[in-house]
Amino acid sequence: AKRGVNFQTVSDFQLGFASSSWGTLMQYLEEKGISEQEIIDAGLAIASDDGKKHDRFRGKLMFPIRDEKRRVTGFGARVLDGSLPKYINSPQTAVFDKSGTLYGIDHAAQSIRKQDLAVIVEGYMDVIITHQGGFANVVASMGTAITEKHVNTLKRMTGNLALALDADSAGGEAMLRCVAFENILDSELKIIVLPDAKDPDEVVKENPEEWKRLIDKAVPVLQYTFDIVASTYPRTALEKSAAARRLLPLIGQINNVVRRGHYLQKLAVLIKVDERSLEA
Repeated sequence: AKRGVNFQTVSDFQLGFASSSWGTLMQYLEEKGISEQEIIDAGLAIASDDGKKHDRFRGKLMFPIRDEKRRVTGFGARVLDGSLPKYINSPQTAVFDKSGTLYGIDHAAQSIRKQDLAVIVEGYMDVIITHQGGFANVVASMGTAITEKHVNTLKRMTGNLALALDADSAGGEAMLRCVAFENILDSELKIIVLPDAKDPDEVVKENPEEWKRLIDKAVPVLQYTFDIVASTYPRTALEKSAAARRLLPLIGQINNVVRRGHYLQKLAVLIKVDERSLEA
């Protein structure tokens, strides 16, 4: 309620609660004929060093995680008492692969295909609130880095991906991995730069039109990197060398010859160096 989630959204995403007791879920599942080992293998219980078993999720807000076919593969959970870690996920299991799972994909797939765009955010609440606000083409990588598995899953629905990142994140890992993902997609990965370190759910709650505007203003990751480098006005030989060192490795990874040539020209103009020298 404090985060502005309405009852319909709670129902749609089947948000729930795990009681604080140590064995309620194990007892319930065993009464259904499921063995202790199966419950542990499913990531729903933990066996401690002394041989005792107990429920993995206790006293937490629960987020069921589904695949594209709406089958529950795992759970995310958030503490309600301020303790750390704030969020925990199901462990790796036969059906739950965190590096390849996108939260909200079951709700977002149709909208992604219709809009020909997938927006990737970082958290459960970002997905839930953006969907509640009418933006159903949003999924989350659940706090992990975007992986090739994520990109391949989304590629089946659209060739257009945009990452919603705060300014600090946008300058980091996304830059280093963007070209590999663009080669998979054969299109440019875009960056939605969030203002004032806000999360997507905050932007949507405060002003849905602002969220639309940020998506419309999204720029290709490589263009964003160019803009950062250009903002330093590389003038000296040392500054030009630094700019080339940062950008040339990214340009060199681009498989598409037209896009590679485009960015090579941009770099030549930016640092006023002959394009053929850079190409060499």
